Amino acid sequence: MKQRDVFLESEGDAWFERNVGGGAPRTVDESDPLIAEVLGLADTLPLSSASILEIGCGDGARLAWLRQHRGCECSGLDPSARAVEAASARAVAAQRGTAERLPFADRTFDVVMFGFCLYLCDREDLFRIAAEADRVLKNPGWLLIHDFHSPSPSQRAYHHRAGIYSHKMDYRTLFTWHPGYTSYSHKVRHHAAGGYTDEPGEWVATSVLRKNLAQ
Repeated sequence: MKQRDVFLESEGDAWFERNVGGGAPRTVDESDPLIAEVLGLADTLPLSSASILEIGCGDGARLAWLRQHRGCECSGLDPSARAVEAASARAVAAQRGTAERLPFADRTFDVVMFGFCLYLCDREDLFRIAAEADRVLKNPGWLLIHDFHSPSPSQRAYHHRAGIYSHKMDYRTLFTWHPGYTSYSHKVRHHAAGGYTDEPGEWVATSVLRKNLAQ
């Protein structure tokens, strides 16, 4: 069974329960890595009319903040039915699904964000995932990625379920091989502490890519 099917079947909800469910609603602010990068786009993108998709939206906290504080039009996708329910309760237009098949029309969004989900995606789906993100992203548009980082691909067993693996790599390379994508920003920080670290096992990157294909 593919990892995406495992997460759609049960592990997505299990992840939500471990990380979000049962506690107080999660709060975020301008210090959140993806929110901070979206706010940094304001010079090039009118946020009050911007359409944003977060793949791996979880409970929709980021998208709800951007809608409430900047007026963005926000949509989310997550394999967990519990997460989609929580995001919908925040008035986020969330749907259940996975990244290799996005239920949106071509060139719908000004910004597409991967919210810490690529590390659990099936490696054989990565081409389709990149193609789908490109398909729904406007031209020009912005692509944001927040995920584990490694200069070379690595794999390790997923702690919470046998037969599942997590993967680290430089996820920008899914897009930057194409001349129409440029990496504008790439910030590597400690996964938990948030500062700089020399521990490669703790690296998390937040990347900002610009899509600008010749017409």
